[in-house]
Amino acid sequence: MKIGIIGCGNMGILHGKLINENKGLSLVAVFDTNEEKGKLTAEQLNTSFVSTIDELFDKSEMVFIAIPNTMHASMTIKALEAGKHVFVEKPMATNINDATKVLEVSEKTGKRVFVGHNRRFAPVYKEARDIVLSKEFKPSNINIIQNDGDMLEPSWLTDISLTGGFMYDTTVHFLDMARYMMGEIVELRALGKAVCYPIPDNFAVLLTFENGSYGVITTCGHASWISPFERVQVVGDHKSVITEELDSLRHSPGLGEIVDGRDYSKLSYEEKWGYIAMHEHMFNALKEGTPALNSAKDGYMTVKLIEACHASAEKNGEVIKI
Repeated sequence: MKIGIIGCGNMGILHGKLINENKGLSLVAVFDTNEEKGKLTAEQLNTSFVSTIDELFDKSEMVFIAIPNTMHASMTIKALEAGKHVFVEKPMATNINDATKVLEVSEKTGKRVFVGHNRRFAPVYKEARDIVLSKEFKPSNINIIQNDGDMLEPSWLTDISLTGGFMYDTTVHFLDMARYMMGEIVELRALGKAVCYPIPDNFAVLLTFENGSYGVITTCGHASWISPFERVQVVGDHKSVITEELDSLRHSPGLGEIVDGRDYSKLSYEEKWGYIAMHEHMFNALKEGTPALNSAKDGYMTVKLIEACHASAEKNGEVIKI
């Protein structure tokens, strides 16, 4: 399969390297509005730089999109209408109308969209989910802490015209992780405010799941980089599984039983963060025509949840049905 990449920042380069390592794929072109950066990336990835999006579409069968968040949906739609399968970094869109249109165009064109929810494929979260889904666990609640240490560098982190806001850039992963671990969310309420930056950077979200379980997400952009800044705990019937960063997992299988621990910290970045497994999963889904764990529907649901959080926060924690 011939692949083109739009966006030559860190994520575009990361995906390009993984594409080059797959013998069944060919990285045929990269594009970036910064021509100098694009040409340097093309040289680094041993491919060609093209000066227009249309040139990249002409060369490609599938497009990877790694540009600012607020541009994801429009570029995804453009690629779909050009007859290309799409991988788009998270979030798939930064408003529900655009997310809906991505779904509609994907269905109309018959081309698939995969979203960069890489944590679904990270070994620590895959193992945690396997434990939670086991017959004996019976999950009753999930508690997620996800903090950024600061939003100072790069400066565009506080530019809503590029990111869509803090939740679209950061918390997006953990609203998705709540669904991944516990099932569909049927209602939520959220509080949020601006504490250290000129945009809302501090949220507390209470979730209710379809199975009657509850969950809480607390998230902010000004916690310092003290570890763990990413922590998930799921509680069952006198059982718990706890993850910290993408590095470690502890599992308490019951009262008075030995706590099992796993350490993933020595894995390569690409494996620990789920990128290798995500690539393998996507290309297998394309080849076999099978469902994907990071589908356009999953991307849509995350956007819907973020919009619900914003709507609830604007009304001082009013319950929003999903």
